[in-house]
Amino acid sequence: MINSEVSLPNTLDLAHQKILNQEKIIQNCYQAIADLTQQLKLAKARQFGRSADTFVDPNAPTQDHLFDEAEILELMGELVGLVQTAADAEAAASEAEKKVQVPAHERTINRGKRQPLPAYLARVETVYELSPEELIGPNGERFEPIGFETYEQLNVIPQEVYVLLHKRMKYAVKGLEELGVRTAKMPLQIIPKSIASAGLLAHIAQAKYQHHLPLYRQEQIWKELEIDLPRASPSRWMLEVGAQLQPLIDLIFKSIKSTGYVHADETAVTVLKNKKAGEDSYKGYMWVYTNDQGSIYDFRTSRAGRHPQEMLSDFEGYLQVDGYSGYNAPCKNTKIIEVGCMAHVRRKFTDIQKAAGKGAKLPVVEQVLKQIQVLYKIESEAKEHHLSPEEIYKIRQEQAQPILEKLHLYLQDIKPKTPPKGLLGKAITYALNHWIVVSRYIDDGRLDIDNNAAERCVKPFAVGRKNWLFSGTTESAKASGNIFSLIESAKIHDLKIFDYLKYVFEQLPMADTEEKLAALLPTKAKEHLPKIKQSENKNQIQKDPA
Repeated sequence: MINSEVSLPNTLDLAHQKILNQEKIIQNCYQAIADLTQQLKLAKARQFGRSADTFVDPNAPTQDHLFDEAEILELMGELVGLVQTAADAEAAASEAEKKVQVPAHERTINRGKRQPLPAYLARVETVYELSPEELIGPNGERFEPIGFETYEQLNVIPQEVYVLLHKRMKYAVKGLEELGVRTAKMPLQIIPKSIASAGLLAHIAQAKYQHHLPLYRQEQIWKELEIDLPRASPSRWMLEVGAQLQPLIDLIFKSIKSTGYVHADETAVTVLKNKKAGEDSYKGYMWVYTNDQGSIYDFRTSRAGRHPQEMLSDFEGYLQVDGYSGYNAPCKNTKIIEVGCMAHVRRKFTDIQKAAGKGAKLPVVEQVLKQIQVLYKIESEAKEHHLSPEEIYKIRQEQAQPILEKLHLYLQDIKPKTPPKGLLGKAITYALNHWIVVSRYIDDGRLDIDNNAAERCVKPFAVGRKNWLFSGTTESAKASGNIFSLIESAKIHDLKIFDYLKYVFEQLPMADTEEKLAALLPTKAKEHLPKIKQSENKNQIQKDPA
C-alpha cells in the first residue's frame, strides 16, 4: 500500500534525480559508519593497545613466529630427545643459562652487572672471625689474619622518626631583676609554632607530589608509627608552604623566560565545591611552562587564552606549543614566535595505524610516517654527537628542510583525494593547518622538533591526579602547583628532591632579599646541597657503632 503522504516524482528526470540524491545519502551514511568504526577501533586501541607514537613499519620482520605453537612443540621434542640423563640435563641447563635457542635466531641472555651502592651512604661494619679452635691446623699450626673479604648489603630502617627538642636558654643577673631576662633565639621557621620541621614538610611534600601518595594514605602510615597526624594538618601545612614559595616560583619563572625559548602545555584538574567561598566544583587547568632552567605549574580556573597571555606578557622569543587555539592569544604579540609540535602531527597518523589494526596496508600513512621518522633520526643523531645549536641549524637546513618540503607537497596533493571527515582526512588537515609552525624548528638550532619537554612535565602531574583525584580548593590547587614547580625544577638540575626541599624550607624564612632568594634557585642550590649531604653523612657515620 502506497503512503499518500509520500510525494512521488511525476517525470522520469525527477525520478532519476531523486535516485541520485538517495545514493548520495546512502554514500554519506556508509562514510559516517566507516568514520565511526575507525573512531571505535581507535578508542579500543588507546585503551588496550600500546601507547607509543613511534612508527611501526608493517613490512619490517617481526617476532610473531617465536610464538608459533607447532614450532615450539617441535623444538621441545628435540630438547627432550637431547636431554636423556641427569648429567646431560645439567650440562644442557648450564649451556641454556648462556644462550637460549629459538626458531630463526639466537638470543643471548645478559644478566647485567650489579651496580655499586652509593658512596655517601653510611657503612655499619660487622666483622666475622673464626673461633680459636678453627685457627688451629692439623699439626698444631696457628693461622694468623692476613686480610679480609668484604660483602655489602643494603639495609633499611623504615621511617626513622625522631623529635627535635629545641631548648632556648634563658639568662638573668642574680639580684638585679630589673635587667630582665634574655632568651636565646631560634632560627626562623617556615611555619612558626608548628610541630612540622623542614624535614617533615619535605618528606610529606615529596611523598605526595613526587611519589603520588595522597595525604590520607600518609595518615595511615603515621598511625603505624603510633603518631597521630590527621590529614587536615599536613593539608594545611602544604597550603601554607605553597603560598610562601610564590616569590621563589616567580624568580624561577623569570629565569625560564630569560632564555628566549619556552615550552608550554596544559592539563585539567578538578576543584571541589567550596561552600564557604560560595564556589561550585569546576574543572580548572594547570598550565605548564618549562625549559632547561626549570618548570612552572600555574593553576588557573579555565583554559582561556588570556592566562598564558598574562603569564607571557613580558616574554620575548620562541614559544613551543601543541595545536591548541588558546595559545593564539599570547602569540599575537609580535615578540613571541610560535613553534609547533611534530609529535602531534605524527600522532594523528599513528592513530590511523592503531584504528586499522595489525597488518593493514596504509600506503599514505606509511609514507608520511617514514618521512617523519627520518626527521626524528636527524635529531637523535645530532643529540648523540652533542652538536652545538649552530651545527644543528646547518644540518637541519641541509637534510631536514628538503624532507619537509617534499612531505608538504605530498600532503597537499593527496588532500583533495581524501574524505575530509575520516581519520586520514583529519590528520592531513591538521598537518597542513599547522605546517608553518610545525616546520619552524629548523629556523634555530636551539629549538626542539616537538613539544615533548612540556608533555613530560605534564605526565607526573597526571599520574598523581589518578591517586589524589582533585584539589580541595582553588588556593590548594595553586599551592600544589608551586610545590610541583619546585620538585620538577629540581629534577631538571639532577638534585635530590628531599635534600632540596628541606634546604629551601629551612632557608626560605631568612630569604628577605632577592639575592638570598636567588641562592635558593636550583642552579644555585647545587653549590650547597652536596656539602650539606657530606656533612650530614659524616655526622651519621660518627654516631653509628662500627
